[in-house]
Amino acid sequence: MKSVIAFVDRLNSLLGFLSGCCIACGSLLIIVEIASRIALQRSLQITDEYTGYLMAASSFLGLGYVEMKGAHVRMDLVDLLRSRFPKLITALRIFAYVVAAAFSLYLTYVGWKLFQQSYEYGSKSMQVSETPLALPQFFVPVGAAALFLQYVCNLCRYCMTETAK
Repeated sequence: MKSVIAFVDRLNSLLGFLSGCCIACGSLLIIVEIASRIALQRSLQITDEYTGYLMAASSFLGLGYVEMKGAHVRMDLVDLLRSRFPKLITALRIFAYVVAAAFSLYLTYVGWKLFQQSYEYGSKSMQVSETPLALPQFFVPVGAAALFLQYVCNLCRYCMTETAK
């Protein structure tokens, strides 16, 4: 079990790095657009579209990494109540992980169906680039699946720590 958890952690670290690369590429694209407008008096005409795709990819690829680091927005009322109601807090945490994992699994399924449908029908962007929409939509199920795996690993990690107490 620990090797599976370590693998998912490494996978989400890689996806987190790729998420950062997407942000860097988007920033670079904006800089090139600005330079092109100043130096050549011309627009690239794809900057808005592709920076949007890169931001969406960055958001989804980073989901599992952010959960792994415990950096999602949380309310830490739990720590205050832990000393008074430890069994209730443990049950609520397990319930929350199960619900979050179920939601992320559903998001993975819906994202996959969206990607699959766009791929099968050959859907393209209405912009000048006519980008096949399956390309940017691919990151939705990948990121959601990584988040699902991280929730399952966090649940296992939490249960192992609670049973060790």
